[in-house]
Amino acid sequence: MIGGTENEQYEAMKPCNWSGMAMEGSSRDVVALTLALDIGDISDMDTDMDKRKKLFESLFVDFPGVSDEMWKINQHTLMRLQEAKTSLEPIRMWISTSDPAEMCSLYFVCHLMSDSQTPLSVVCVPQLLEKDNRIICYRSTGEVHAEEFGALTEYEEPISELQRRVYAGIWCDLMSENAPLRAIVNGCVIGVPVDFYDFSLRSNLSDGEIKVAQLIGKTLSQIPGVGDRWLFLRIRAMIESGELIEISMGTGDHPYSGVVKRRNKM
Repeated sequence: MIGGTENEQYEAMKPCNWSGMAMEGSSRDVVALTLALDIGDISDMDTDMDKRKKLFESLFVDFPGVSDEMWKINQHTLMRLQEAKTSLEPIRMWISTSDPAEMCSLYFVCHLMSDSQTPLSVVCVPQLLEKDNRIICYRSTGEVHAEEFGALTEYEEPISELQRRVYAGIWCDLMSENAPLRAIVNGCVIGVPVDFYDFSLRSNLSDGEIKVAQLIGKTLSQIPGVGDRWLFLRIRAMIESGELIEISMGTGDHPYSGVVKRRNKM
């Protein structure tokens, strides 16, 4: 979002060691919405956010305190969005069209703002961008460096009333379907089975032992739109089902340091 008080805007315009393009407003108006809406139960998002909080706890069970901190950030963002419904403060969203979580967030915000006249716009970060005689590949906005966001505003487009209604309708359809997982297939966000990405994990398994971090890394490099935490949970599920053998467990704050191997078929 953009805006801020005069003092905040003045502070934002002060000279600093910043190599990127300056944007209007204050850094206090930049908020993160990371609800992981591509994962899990979204059927009661309008009335019950506790399920989202519990999902975060399960996703980050190996990292004490992380889920609580992320949930506080999301609560602050949701509060700002509710305030914008009445203040009509313009909202600019940044998304990658190859990331289902970010696309779901776009649809969710349009649904949240469906009864408001708050101006909405979106910056769709290009998947491939030529810069300094090289090609940069962005699979999510998390891969964009802070100083690069300003230059990317050239891709900003307003969201029309019709688009807002269509996106809100897509979100309602996804809530009604309530698949265990949402992915981008042929450019569209659709509900998919819980094991949708398992094929890639299997294809990256060697005949011998492999570190969990290496298995996750190979899969992330091949498939956009999936997070490392989800892949880790799928590896745990494959261990529990007996498909994988756990040679050693991850330790402490390094759950990906474990080692697994494929169970040989009889």
